[in-house]
Amino acid sequence: MAPYLLKAFRQERRGMERILVSMDPLQGAWEAWSRAISLAKRIDAKVYALLVLPPYDSEEGGIRQQNARGVRKKLELLIEIAKSEGIAIDYFVSEGKYEDEVIRFVDQNRITLLVAELPDGERRHSGRGDPCLHKIRHRVTCRMELVSPRKIQQLMV
Repeated sequence: MAPYLLKAFRQERRGMERILVSMDPLQGAWEAWSRAISLAKRIDAKVYALLVLPPYDSEEGGIRQQNARGVRKKLELLIEIAKSEGIAIDYFVSEGKYEDEVIRFVDQNRITLLVAELPDGERRHSGRGDPCLHKIRHRVTCRMELVSPRKIQQLMV
């Protein structure tokens, strides 16, 4: 390939943002999903949705996979809505240890931004942080954005 074509090809590949939203079957990552979709609309990026299920034969695997049905249904509905708005989305389901599957996916798909959601009760500036997200952050080469879930306030009547 001619040098000028190779340079143009590299610039084109670098220009397309690839955003990954990874989800756990117990709580999903709805704020992270919302953030990724909003960002994809603005910068014309491709969004990848990854639902990671624990191995079925593990202690909690059966329970989590049963709970995953609701998360999958909601995610598939949100994917259809986003696609109808012109956003490019690919959806994957994986089975394994959450952080290992996310790291593998980022590497294999040349993800440029990982949008992850903090567990309920965690805040971005808290001292503890989530060990799983901490491990992922130090093993991926892409940028990572952490989103805090919104607290739903009950109205007193």
